Amino acid sequence: MNLKSEKGNIQESRYRFPYHHIPYMDEQGYPHRIRILKWGYEYLCYQYHIKELIETLKPSSILDIGCGDGYFLGILSNRIAKKVGVDLSERAIKFAQAMNNDITYLNMDASEINDVYDIITAIEVLEHIPDSKVSEFIQILSDRVKKSGYVIISVPTTNIPLNAKHYRHYTFNLLKEQLANAKSTLKIVKHDYIYRNDFLMRKYFKLTQNRLWFFEPHILRKYMWKYTWNKLRIANQNNGYHLIVLLKKY
Repeated sequence: MNLKSEKGNIQESRYRFPYHHIPYMDEQGYPHRIRILKWGYEYLCYQYHIKELIETLKPSSILDIGCGDGYFLGILSNRIAKKVGVDLSERAIKFAQAMNNDITYLNMDASEINDVYDIITAIEVLEHIPDSKVSEFIQILSDRVKKSGYVIISVPTTNIPLNAKHYRHYTFNLLKEQLANAKSTLKIVKHDYIYRNDFLMRKYFKLTQNRLWFFEPHILRKYMWKYTWNKLRIANQNNGYHLIVLLKKY
């Protein structure tokens, strides 16, 4: 029985996000209508910066190692024919598969992947790797990328406090040292420091979000995103929250 209809198609188009999971009951049994990611602008800055970088390279295949819930591969151009994400978290992969059912997501270790790709990404992953396993992980990145292909690594810097779930935050020198210790054939092509905070952004967050209310009209949101992208996205070693490194395999 075919239940598709014009109204059914309208409903289908709204499933860009599982919106029934936005409202929820807290631990005290009180309802919430919204969910807020405090570091959302920061997150979008490095995600979309890497997206732009990849699309200038025009790959035909990409492997995202530590893909999490699959957001990054979902925002990439459909012109990339082969997009694969891997993650050790079964729960994360189930989210990824649900949100982007046209992309291949695998619940497995990246070392089990047999194919090679034009680009390998490890976005905010390296800080989760124990010290004793870093060289091995970097070698996996090198093994899975084609010769003359690219690896993109993104890590949090020491300009922000160490997160309890991270083994370390990074300086450029520390990342170079780890790459040298791994003895891979990956060579640094360029690096960027991404996202910084300033007085205006701190005021904006303070005035629009607290324990009592959340206030973000469309015109203000539009202005602040443009301001973030144009003024705060590119940073330096003294204030950048994230370090993005482009490497090439020789």
